Amino acid sequence: MTRKGEIATNVLGVCDRNLNFTYVLPGWKGSDADGCVLRDAVTRRNGLKTHEGNYYLCDGGYTNGKGFLSPYRGYRYWLKDWQGDNPLPRCKEELFNMRHARARNVIEWTFGLLKGRWGILRSSSWYLVKVYNRIISACCLIHNFIHREMEVDPLDIDMEEQKEYQHENIDVVESSPEWTTWRDELAQSMWNARSNN
Repeated sequence: MTRKGEIATNVLGVCDRNLNFTYVLPGWKGSDADGCVLRDAVTRRNGLKTHEGNYYLCDGGYTNGKGFLSPYRGYRYWLKDWQGDNPLPRCKEELFNMRHARARNVIEWTFGLLKGRWGILRSSSWYLVKVYNRIISACCLIHNFIHREMEVDPLDIDMEEQKEYQHENIDVVESSPEWTTWRDELAQSMWNARSNN
């Protein structure tokens, strides 16, 4: 049950900048913490792999740790927060969060496309949980197929293809002072570059 009293499924979805799902883990209860789902994903055999030197952009529900870069908590984050009377960031943390949100918006867009294509994902399901999880996975696979094979897709955007590299994988998710320091340095660098322009 969610906070709203609805039955929901927590889906960990990872996508690339080309709007394709690269990893999907449905099946956790909607009330389960995102961090628990992520920990499960990285510890599974054939689970989510994060290569050394790379990272995923995560929302505030996840820890800022090796391989997973989350926004600063307590500062404006969502793109709608930057509309209206105060569209400019006031500090390095807000600038970082604004750029993080813009870059991470691809996952919001990809889930929007997925739900837009498949009405079954927008409404209550009467299927058994195991069956519904398979439906979610199938919808993600078909989304990728359509996105890859359809010559003209009104939802498609022009992006370059990603190359895959073999690297050592990260298999533990925990908060990391090194990653927090790196995020701080990155935010300061962004702020300094903005201030110098």
